[in-house]
Amino acid sequence: MIWHDVNAMSEHSESSDATQDARMGRAISRGIAIGFPVAIIGLTIAVWLITDLDLGDSFHTALLPGVLLGGFGGGFAGLAATMD
Repeated sequence: MIWHDVNAMSEHSESSDATQDARMGRAISRGIAIGFPVAIIGLTIAVWLITDLDLGDSFHTALLPGVLLGGFGGGFAGLAATMD
């Protein structure tokens, strides 16, 4: 009796897991796609306002940290949005 319930539950969870994985993948991708430009633009403006660099140099200065912050922050926000 117990084994029968466990098998039925595992079959149900496999299809549910596939749906959950697809949902998480879309949310993470969407978060990264939004996070990259927001972080790069935000850091560029912050560096431009704080330092006396021109806008082009501010963009080059903020590019690497913006990519890293946007990728990590966007992916984390997308993952956190799908947590049940």
